[in-house]
Amino acid sequence: MAMLIHRFLCSPLSFPDKPCLIWGSQHLTYRQLAEQTDEMARCLATQIKPKEVVLIKLARPLEQLLYFFAIIKAGGICLLADAATSDELCARLLHSQNIHLCIDSHYRLPATQAGSLPRILPQDCFLGALSSGTTGTPKIIWRSHASWVSAFAAQSRIFKLSGAATLYLAGSLVYTANLNACLHLLTEGGTVVFASSGMPRTWVQEITDCQISALFMVPANYKRLLHALNAPLTAITSLVTAGAKMDLATLERLLIYFPSAQICEYYGASELGHISYLLAEDILAHPTAVGKAFPGVTITIRADQTIWVKSPYLAPAYQPEASVGDLGELDENGFLYLWGRKNGLINTGGVKVIPEQVEQVLLTCPGIVQACVAGVSDALRGEKIYAWLVAPSLTTAQVLDFCHRQLLPHCHPQRIIFVPEMPLTTTGKIDRLRLKNM
Repeated sequence: MAMLIHRFLCSPLSFPDKPCLIWGSQHLTYRQLAEQTDEMARCLATQIKPKEVVLIKLARPLEQLLYFFAIIKAGGICLLADAATSDELCARLLHSQNIHLCIDSHYRLPATQAGSLPRILPQDCFLGALSSGTTGTPKIIWRSHASWVSAFAAQSRIFKLSGAATLYLAGSLVYTANLNACLHLLTEGGTVVFASSGMPRTWVQEITDCQISALFMVPANYKRLLHALNAPLTAITSLVTAGAKMDLATLERLLIYFPSAQICEYYGASELGHISYLLAEDILAHPTAVGKAFPGVTITIRADQTIWVKSPYLAPAYQPEASVGDLGELDENGFLYLWGRKNGLINTGGVKVIPEQVEQVLLTCPGIVQACVAGVSDALRGEKIYAWLVAPSLTTAQVLDFCHRQLLPHCHPQRIIFVPEMPLTTTGKIDRLRLKNM
C-alpha cells in the first residue's frame, strides 16, 4: 500500500490509540478513524463506482476528513467545496462535472454495505482541487496519490516535522495547502488540531491547551495571531507558511514570539506542488526571494521569463514539466525571485483569485455594463478584491447578493466601487492603474 494517501489507515496500525484529529471537544484516534472510514467506505461503495467524483460540502473538519478518507477507500475522488458555496453554484458544478453524489449536511449514508473495497494504485487520483477564481464552468486540478505522497519525506526533513508533532491548523481544508499539511502529518503519525474559531485569542488558548508544537498558516493569519499574543510561545518548534510572501516585519516578530521554532516559507501551486523554500535566515538575507528549489524539483526560466517546473510533485495533467504563468528569475546562488503573473492573479490572504474570471461572472449580472476586478494592497491580507462597475441602476447590496449566488466565497469582491465610465489606456483597454489611484 505504499504511496497512497490513506496508507496510515491500513492494518496493522502503528499507533492505534493515539489521537490523530482534534476539533474543539471532538477527538478521533487512529483506530477510530480507520474503523469509521472502513465502515463508511463500504456504505459508499454501494453508491459510487471506482474513479467516480464525489462533492464534499461540509463545514466541520473532522466530518470532512471522515468522508474524505471513506470516499478514497471506496475508490472515489474527492472534490472539496467551501460549505458557504451557494446551492445554485453547486448545482452547476455537479452538472458540468457529471457528479452524481454531493455529501452535505443533509446527506445520510446508505444502510447497505459492499462486501469488498476496490484496489487502489498510486497513480489513481484521489482529489480534485477547484482552481482559484472558479466560476460556473470550473477548472479542476486532479491530484494522484503519488504526486502528493512523494513530497512528504522532503516536507518532514525541511519543515522539521515527525510523528511526535502536534500541528495546529487555522483555515479551511478546501485550501489545498492546509489539506496537504494535515495529510502529511497524519502519514507521519502526528496529531492535527483544527482551530475551533476564527478568533486569534481562541487560537492562542488552544495552542497552549493542546500542547501544540507546530503551526501552519498563511502570512495573514500569522499577523492576526501575533496581535493576540502577550508572551512568547516557546513550545513551538516548527512554523511553516505558504500562500503569500512573508514580509520582514512579520518575520522579525515571529522570531521574537516563537524563539524555539524553525521558520520556513515555501512557494508552490495547486498544479505544481512544492516548488521552493526559504528558512528564516534566508528570508532575512534574501527578503524578496521565494527560495531555492525543493528537493527533487528543477526550476528553469524561459526566454519570456516564465518559471517552468519539473518535479514528481506535479499534478498528473501537468507532468513532466509545467508553468502556471509566474514570471521570475534565478540568481547565481539558485534563489528564485517572483515578478508577478502574466494574468495578474489576486493574492488575498494566501488564496489566489483570477480577476478576469470574476469579471466574466459580474458581466452576466443584469444592469452591469462594464466590470473591472483587481487586487488592491492590504496590510493584513496582502491584497483585497476590488470591483469597479459601470452599473447605474444597481446598488451595492444587489451586486453582493448576485456575487453570493454566482461566485465561490473567496472570489467575492471585498469592495465595490461604482464609476460613471471606465478610464481607458491609449490602446482602448481598461486602465486598471488609474482605477486603483482614483
